[in-house]
Amino acid sequence: MVRPVVRGTIKTSVKLAVDVKRAAHEINEDISDIAAEASAEAFASDVRGDADVPRQGVKKARTGKAVATD
Repeated sequence: MVRPVVRGTIKTSVKLAVDVKRAAHEINEDISDIAAEASAEAFASDVRGDADVPRQGVKKARTGKAVATD
C-alpha cells in the first residue's frame, strides 16, 4: 500500500528534476547567446573606433581616495 505512494512521489520528483535541468540548460544557452552578441558588438565598435562602448579588458585605475560631495 505504501509502495505505490512512494513510487509516485519518486517518479514525480525525478520528472521535476529533469524539467528543472532542461530549463536551466535553456537559460544557460540564452545567456551564452546574449554574451556572444554583446562581445561581437563590442568588438565591432572597437574596430570601427566608436567611443560609446567600453573596450573589454581595459580597467580604469582607481586612486582609492574618497571625494566629498556637498
